[in-house]
Amino acid sequence: MSTDPAAVPARDPLAQVTMPPRVFAAVMAGLALVAGLVLAIVPVGVAGPVPNSRVTCGNTLGGVETGRVVADLGRPQRAETVAYVDMCERAIGNRGDYAVILFVGGVIGILALGVIRRH
Repeated sequence: MSTDPAAVPARDPLAQVTMPPRVFAAVMAGLALVAGLVLAIVPVGVAGPVPNSRVTCGNTLGGVETGRVVADLGRPQRAETVAYVDMCERAIGNRGDYAVILFVGGVIGILALGVIRRH
């Protein structure tokens, strides 16, 4: 046995930090699932009629809450209420698309990683 440092193979310091591809895919699928749930639950807001004001619309699971929109607007006219409800529906629909894609992708990824066998 030689004590010469040149004869000892060098250890890769990144080998201790990196994770296998399967674990990485599981982490990404889990993050996608959680991100989809968070996007679905967190309330959606749109810009209000007054600068720096916000109108809360509801979340993607419950849809537009008209009572909340009217309360945030104060005493709106019917046309203003209809315009904000429409704006809220579009905002919730856009966020809902991303929430569903992330959630379903995460579920499929986790199921695929659980079903596919390692060799």
